Amino acid sequence: MSKVSIYGEPLLPTVVGQEVSYLTAMTADTMRQEFISKVYSILWCQILFTSLFIGLCNQNENVAGFIVSPFGQFISIICIVCLFVMTILMVCCYETLKIKPYNWMYMVSYTLFMTYLLGVVGVVYSSQMLLLGGITTLSIFIGLSLYAIQSKYDYTQYGNYLIIVLFSLILFGFILSFTNIPILNTIYSVLGAMIFAFYIVYDTQLIVGGNHRKHQFSTDDYVIASISLYLDIINMFLYLMDLLNGR
Repeated sequence: MSKVSIYGEPLLPTVVGQEVSYLTAMTADTMRQEFISKVYSILWCQILFTSLFIGLCNQNENVAGFIVSPFGQFISIICIVCLFVMTILMVCCYETLKIKPYNWMYMVSYTLFMTYLLGVVGVVYSSQMLLLGGITTLSIFIGLSLYAIQSKYDYTQYGNYLIIVLFSLILFGFILSFTNIPILNTIYSVLGAMIFAFYIVYDTQLIVGGNHRKHQFSTDDYVIASISLYLDIINMFLYLMDLLNGR
């Protein structure tokens, strides 16, 4: 029986030092639990590190001044370019990123670049707003994760549709950059939060697997899986912050 990737195409894994295993209904509980533990351990470390840096930028005037300085903005541009390149590498070198130490190097670099960019969030928003946004995002994430785990409905079959919707949202945001209509900005933020809510459910089901999942991560995908959920949470947080701030 052939395996399928998260993109819906046949997946023929390359054996590199060890056989690649897949999370299916027949997977041993210990293997599944080990995979899930790895993913969420990495994820909470990423979220904690990013949250602490945002808090530092919010509370420390020197750090906040550096973030908004010309040199700090230049570093932000470098981070954006690096993240763009790394996103392309995730698609082009998917199998390579399953191998140690490349997977850990990729995860650490991606988290560092993304965390630095998010430092500006700590500068422009108040402490109360950041706390409210963080608690709201965390609550929604936990609720959606519990729903995705217990639901028998398979959301993993809609991966291609989610990609189309995401690119439509990006195009919508590009068009909005040339307008100044408040109601459209609100609609854009609501749609963004809803799309990444679906992505949280989608990625959670890819991680957990089970009888009712058409597509699932392999056991070597724990770094890619954690980055996927990390980006879902970060994007939802940003859209919720816009909504809470009334922009």
